[in-house]
Amino acid sequence: MNPAGSADFRYSLLLRELQAMAADPAVGSVGLLLLRLSGLRRVNEAFGYAAGDHVLAVAAERLRAVARPADRVLPLHGRLLALLVARPQSDGHMLLAAERVAQELGQPVRLGAGKARLHPHMGLSLAPGRAQGNSELLRQCERALHAARRRDAPFLLYTEALDHGATQRCAALAFDIDEALRRGELEMHYQPKLVLRTGRLLGAEALLRWRSGEQLHSPDRFLPAIEQTQGMRGLLWFSLNAALRAASEWSELAPGLSVAVNLSPANLADPDLPEQVRDALGVWGLPAGQLVLEVTETAWMEDPAACMQTLRALRALGPRLAIDDFGTGYSSLAYLRNIPAQELKIDRSFVQPLMHSHRDRQIVASVVQLGHALGLEVVAEGIEDEAAMQTLLAMDCDTGQGYLFGKPLPAEEFVDRWVAQQARGDRLQA
Repeated sequence: MNPAGSADFRYSLLLRELQAMAADPAVGSVGLLLLRLSGLRRVNEAFGYAAGDHVLAVAAERLRAVARPADRVLPLHGRLLALLVARPQSDGHMLLAAERVAQELGQPVRLGAGKARLHPHMGLSLAPGRAQGNSELLRQCERALHAARRRDAPFLLYTEALDHGATQRCAALAFDIDEALRRGELEMHYQPKLVLRTGRLLGAEALLRWRSGEQLHSPDRFLPAIEQTQGMRGLLWFSLNAALRAASEWSELAPGLSVAVNLSPANLADPDLPEQVRDALGVWGLPAGQLVLEVTETAWMEDPAACMQTLRALRALGPRLAIDDFGTGYSSLAYLRNIPAQELKIDRSFVQPLMHSHRDRQIVASVVQLGHALGLEVVAEGIEDEAAMQTLLAMDCDTGQGYLFGKPLPAEEFVDRWVAQQARGDRLQA
């Protein structure tokens, strides 16, 4: 037996490569894409085992062609390969890499007068960020790969919901959220959105909070854990109704103010989402154009075709659509071209270092120009100082939100601080 060809040896080699890359100061963070090729049995039966070996060799060569110079490709055993991605900037970086791999490896391979095609399934994760060590990184990718094969998805990014233990915790947390809804512990806070050039209030983004005792939990503490549970539908129904009720009350003082509600990937995957939005609009009677639905780039990547169908159905109901956290996920021109959005929100991770990073300034200026070229209103998130606001004004950015203007406030405080002030200003100008 050749120990170099054994699975255990290959996995040991993979872990050593991961350790070496992570220890390199020029690399630091590492992403792992674990790939399994399906369809090899059909190739072997139709063309013979030599042809199957040739198809695997072509697949490995195509994977190397996709890899950057700092990345590494390792054949593990049989139809299993690994791509080690150096310096992944975000989850979106890994998703983009996986899409490129899926496109390249999904192309047919010519075998004499015939053709064969293998179908890749991939599990993705990165460290630090999702995994705290190389063994955990490998385990997470194995979990994600198993789920991708089970769902027949080309690739899946690891989430805690893929773990059985985490699934039990998610179920328990979903029950806690249901109880919190019943007890009235969930509430919406509202962060103002202003026209940068005039300072006029346009509306607010509605942000979910869970008040448990004396603690106030932001959604990043509980939403990821229940993303794959039925609790997401109840949370969205609560969020929509609370936000639309607040906006309806604002309209009595300052007509036309909008309210934005965030949609999660689970919400977009719900076929009843358009009906849910239509029903909520019907309950409160707010003009549909005053509701903004925010969608992240990562949510789009879950199932682009189904997502597009849902977004078109939502747009037909009348709400505005906003691309949220732009730049942190799957930043693709095809994404911008196809999604029927009216707003483009630049993520705070680019806005906050604006005054200290020439590269970030160039990125933000380019995104503003791109958004305007596509007819989108451009919103900058995370504005925290006057200098950043003036820089964004010089770039002709339309709208801003951030702690410079105000932190998220409960509904009554938002009315007192912002809506009543807007109403007084409107009366003075009339």
